[in-house]
Amino acid sequence: MTDQEVIAYIRLGKREQAIKELYKEFPKIRGNIIYSGGDAEIAREIFHDSLILLIEKVCNPQFELTSKLSTYLFGINRFLWKNELRRRNKNPELEWKDTLILSAEELGYSEEKEEKIKLLEKVLSQVTERCKKIFELFYFKKEDMNTIARELEFSSVNSAKTQKYKCMERAIELARQLSANELQTQATE
Repeated sequence: MTDQEVIAYIRLGKREQAIKELYKEFPKIRGNIIYSGGDAEIAREIFHDSLILLIEKVCNPQFELTSKLSTYLFGINRFLWKNELRRRNKNPELEWKDTLILSAEELGYSEEKEEKIKLLEKVLSQVTERCKKIFELFYFKKEDMNTIARELEFSSVNSAKTQKYKCMERAIELARQLSANELQTQATE
Protein backbone atom coordinates (compact mmCIF):
# COMPACT_ATOMS: atom_id res chain seq x y z
CA MET A 1 0.00 0.00 0.00
CA THR A 2 1.42 3.40 -0.95
CA ASP A 3 1.62 6.39 1.39
CA GLN A 4 -1.13 8.15 -0.58
CA GLU A 5 -3.38 5.09 -0.27
CA VAL A 6 -2.83 5.00 3.51
CA ILE A 7 -3.70 8.70 3.72
CA ALA A 8 -6.80 8.16 1.57
CA TYR A 9 -7.96 5.26 3.79
CA ILE A 10 -7.54 7.41 6.90
CA ARG A 11 -9.47 10.28 5.37
CA LEU A 12 -12.25 7.94 4.19
CA GLY A 13 -12.62 6.52 7.69
CA LYS A 14 -11.15 3.11 6.74
CA ARG A 15 -8.60 3.46 9.50
CA GLU A 16 -8.27 -0.23 10.33
CA GLN A 17 -6.59 -0.96 6.99
CA ALA A 18 -4.35 2.09 7.28
CA ILE A 19 -3.33 1.24 10.84
CA LYS A 20 -2.54 -2.32 9.80
CA GLU A 21 -0.16 -0.92 7.17
CA LEU A 22 1.40 1.58 9.58
CA TYR A 23 1.90 -1.16 12.17
CA LYS A 24 4.61 -2.62 9.94
CA GLU A 25 6.84 0.17 11.31
CA PHE A 26 6.31 -0.88 14.94
CA PRO A 27 9.20 -3.40 15.23
CA LYS A 28 11.71 -0.80 14.06
CA ILE A 29 10.34 1.85 16.43
CA ARG A 30 10.12 -0.60 19.34
CA GLY A 31 13.76 -1.59 18.72
CA ASN A 32 14.89 2.03 18.83
CA ILE A 33 13.02 2.73 22.06
CA ILE A 34 14.29 -0.44 23.74
CA TYR A 35 17.81 0.33 22.53
CA SER A 36 17.66 3.78 24.12
CA GLY A 37 16.47 2.59 27.53
CA GLY A 38 12.76 1.96 27.17
CA ASP A 39 10.82 -1.26 27.32
CA ALA A 40 8.27 -2.99 25.11
CA GLU A 41 5.30 -1.58 27.05
CA ILE A 42 6.36 2.07 26.78
CA ALA A 43 7.23 1.48 23.10
CA ARG A 44 3.69 0.22 22.49
CA GLU A 45 2.16 3.20 24.31
CA ILE A 46 4.28 5.71 22.44
CA PHE A 47 3.55 4.03 19.12
CA HIS A 48 -0.20 4.11 19.79
CA ASP A 49 -0.02 7.79 20.76
CA SER A 50 1.92 8.54 17.60
CA LEU A 51 -0.69 6.73 15.47
CA ILE A 52 -3.39 8.93 17.01
CA LEU A 53 -1.36 12.07 16.30
CA LEU A 54 -0.64 10.94 12.74
CA ILE A 55 -4.32 10.27 12.07
CA GLU A 56 -5.27 13.68 13.49
CA LYS A 57 -2.67 15.37 11.27
CA VAL A 58 -3.72 13.46 8.14
CA CYS A 59 -7.38 14.32 8.70
CA ASN A 60 -6.51 18.01 8.58
CA PRO A 61 -7.24 19.19 4.99
CA GLN A 62 -4.09 21.36 5.03
CA PHE A 63 -1.88 18.34 5.75
CA GLU A 64 0.77 17.85 3.08
CA LEU A 65 3.18 14.93 3.22
CA THR A 66 6.74 16.13 2.56
CA SER A 67 8.55 12.85 3.36
CA LYS A 68 7.71 9.18 3.42
CA LEU A 69 4.84 8.41 5.78
CA SER A 70 7.07 5.96 7.68
CA THR A 71 9.64 8.74 8.20
CA TYR A 72 6.91 11.07 9.43
CA LEU A 73 5.63 8.41 11.85
CA PHE A 74 9.17 7.70 13.01
CA GLY A 75 9.67 11.42 13.70
CA ILE A 76 6.51 11.59 15.81
CA ASN A 77 7.66 8.54 17.79
CA ARG A 78 11.09 10.05 18.28
CA PHE A 79 9.56 13.29 19.54
CA LEU A 80 7.20 11.46 21.96
CA TRP A 81 10.04 9.25 23.22
CA LYS A 82 12.27 12.32 23.81
CA ASN A 83 9.41 13.89 25.77
CA GLU A 84 9.11 10.73 27.85
CA LEU A 85 12.86 10.70 28.52
CA ARG A 86 12.75 14.38 29.45
CA ARG A 87 9.86 13.71 31.82
CA ARG A 88 11.83 10.88 33.44
CA ASN A 89 15.15 12.72 33.67
CA LYS A 90 14.08 16.37 33.91
CA ASN A 91 17.16 17.35 31.89
CA PRO A 92 16.88 21.05 30.90
CA GLU A 93 19.57 20.70 28.22
CA LEU A 94 17.49 18.05 26.43
CA GLU A 95 14.47 20.34 26.55
CA TRP A 96 16.39 23.15 24.85
CA LYS A 97 17.85 20.90 22.15
CA ASP A 98 14.42 19.52 21.27
CA THR A 99 13.04 23.00 20.60
CA LEU A 100 15.38 23.44 17.64
CA ILE A 101 13.89 22.83 14.21
CA LEU A 102 15.92 20.18 12.41
CA SER A 103 15.89 19.11 8.79
CA ALA A 104 15.55 15.49 7.66
CA GLU A 105 19.32 15.36 7.03
CA GLU A 106 20.08 16.61 10.55
CA LEU A 107 17.75 13.98 11.98
CA GLY A 108 19.60 11.31 10.02
CA TYR A 109 16.69 10.32 7.79
CA SER A 110 17.44 9.21 4.28
CA GLU A 111 15.96 6.98 1.61
CA GLU A 112 19.12 4.87 1.69
CA LYS A 113 18.76 4.26 5.45
CA GLU A 114 15.11 3.31 4.99
CA GLU A 115 16.05 0.84 2.25
CA LYS A 116 18.70 -0.71 4.51
CA ILE A 117 16.18 -0.99 7.34
CA LYS A 118 13.66 -2.67 5.01
CA LEU A 119 16.36 -5.11 3.89
CA LEU A 120 17.19 -5.82 7.54
CA GLU A 121 13.50 -6.45 8.29
CA LYS A 122 13.28 -8.90 5.35
CA VAL A 123 16.39 -10.70 6.56
CA LEU A 124 15.09 -10.91 10.13
CA SER A 125 11.76 -12.26 8.88
CA GLN A 126 13.63 -15.18 7.28
CA VAL A 127 16.01 -16.22 10.07
CA THR A 128 14.98 -18.71 12.73
CA GLU A 129 13.26 -17.64 15.94
CA ARG A 130 16.35 -18.72 17.88
CA CYS A 131 18.54 -16.41 15.75
CA LYS A 132 16.08 -13.55 16.22
CA LYS A 133 16.26 -14.07 19.98
CA ILE A 134 20.08 -14.13 19.93
CA PHE A 135 20.18 -10.92 17.87
CA GLU A 136 17.62 -9.25 20.15
CA LEU A 137 19.52 -10.14 23.30
CA PHE A 138 22.95 -9.27 21.92
CA TYR A 139 22.31 -6.21 19.76
CA PHE A 140 19.20 -4.60 21.24
CA LYS A 141 19.38 -5.54 24.90
CA LYS A 142 23.21 -5.53 24.94
CA GLU A 143 23.37 -8.77 26.95
CA ASP A 144 26.72 -10.53 27.30
CA MET A 145 27.27 -14.03 25.91
CA ASN A 146 27.15 -15.60 29.41
CA THR A 147 23.63 -14.24 29.91
CA ILE A 148 22.56 -15.30 26.42
CA ALA A 149 23.92 -18.82 26.95
CA ARG A 150 22.07 -19.10 30.24
CA GLU A 151 18.79 -17.59 28.98
CA LEU A 152 18.66 -19.66 25.79
CA GLU A 153 19.91 -22.78 27.60
CA PHE A 154 23.07 -23.37 25.58
CA SER A 155 25.45 -25.95 27.01
CA SER A 156 28.26 -23.38 27.18
CA VAL A 157 29.21 -19.81 26.29
CA ASN A 158 31.20 -21.18 23.33
CA SER A 159 28.07 -22.89 22.00
CA ALA A 160 26.21 -19.60 22.21
CA LYS A 161 29.04 -17.79 20.41
CA THR A 162 29.11 -20.44 17.68
CA GLN A 163 25.35 -20.20 17.21
CA LYS A 164 25.51 -16.39 17.06
CA TYR A 165 28.24 -16.66 14.42
CA LYS A 166 26.16 -19.13 12.36
CA CYS A 167 23.11 -16.88 12.67
CA MET A 168 25.12 -13.88 11.52
CA GLU A 169 26.54 -15.82 8.56
CA ARG A 170 23.02 -16.86 7.56
CA ALA A 171 21.74 -13.28 7.89
CA ILE A 172 24.60 -11.95 5.74
CA GLU A 173 23.92 -14.57 3.07
CA LEU A 174 20.19 -13.72 3.08
CA ALA A 175 21.03 -10.01 2.74
CA ARG A 176 23.27 -10.76 -0.24
CA GLN A 177 20.57 -12.85 -1.90
CA LEU A 178 17.85 -10.26 -1.30
CA SER A 179 20.10 -7.44 -2.57
CA ALA A 180 20.99 -9.44 -5.69
CA ASN A 181 17.30 -10.21 -6.33
CA GLU A 182 16.40 -6.55 -5.90
CA LEU A 183 19.13 -5.43 -8.31
CA GLN A 184 17.98 -8.04 -10.81
CA THR A 185 14.39 -6.84 -10.52
CA GLN A 186 15.47 -3.22 -11.04
CA ALA A 187 17.53 -4.18 -14.10
CA THR A 188 14.55 -5.86 -15.77
CA GLU A 189 12.25 -2.89 -15.21
